[in-house]
Amino acid sequence: MNAQTNGTRRIGMGLTAFGAMAATMVLAAPQAGAWVGNLEVSGKDHKTGCSYTLTASVEVDRVSTVKFTDNGADIPGSPVSPSLLSNKVTIKWTPSTPGAHKLEARQLLISDSVTVQVTASGGGSGSASGSACGGLGGLIPSLSG
Repeated sequence: MNAQTNGTRRIGMGLTAFGAMAATMVLAAPQAGAWVGNLEVSGKDHKTGCSYTLTASVEVDRVSTVKFTDNGADIPGSPVSPSLLSNKVTIKWTPSTPGAHKLEARQLLISDSVTVQVTASGGGSGSASGSACGGLGGLIPSLSG
C-alpha cells in the first residue's frame, strides 16, 4: 500500500509540474508579440511610383530576418536582417498600383501589419524626388534627375 501511495504522489507531482510549465507558456505568449511590431510607413498621401520607408521595431530577436510584404507579395529587398545594435529594421517601398495596400512585417511566426491607401501619382516622373511625390525635386531642380 505504501508503494501505491508513492506512485500516486509521483504522478501528482508530475502533473503539477506539467501544469506549471503550461501556465508559464500561456502567460509568456503575449510577450512573444514584441519580436516584431510597431510597423510604420513614412509620409502621407501615398502615391504610386513614390518611395516610402517602412520601419518596424525588433525588440527580442535581432538575429532572425524580417520579411516585408505588400498585399502578400514580397517587397523587393526583403527579407531584411536586423542590426544587432538597433531595435529598428527598415526597407524602401514603392507602390505601383493605387488602392488599399496591406503592408506586413513578419519575423518567424510573429507579424504586424498596417493598411494604407495609395492614389495614382497623376503623371510625372514617378521619382520620389519629383513634385508628384511631395519631395524637393520641384523646389530645387538640381535634385530632380
